[in-house]
Amino acid sequence: MEPLAAYPLKCSGPKAKIFAVLLSMVLCTVMLFLLQLKFLKPRINSFYSFEVKDAKGRTVSLEKFKGKILPRRSQGGIFGSIWSTPRDKS
Repeated sequence: MEPLAAYPLKCSGPKAKIFAVLLSMVLCTVMLFLLQLKFLKPRINSFYSFEVKDAKGRTVSLEKFKGKILPRRSQGGIFGSIWSTPRDKS
């Protein structure tokens, strides 16, 4: 049974076979590197470059809120009600 190969090696000696193997390894490494570059996502430079969906499902850029002070809401949790409610001093 012969090994599966796209192109059979027609090498004259052991050095040529080693060269063919090293060349194929280099080509595979280069192809993997190029695929990695293709699928890398650009880095996020700023918080304002994100886009989110509003309550109606429309896409809104956070650039719209740059320079504005937005109110912070507590999301609840174990201590959420302690920190979000004002305490009376009695």
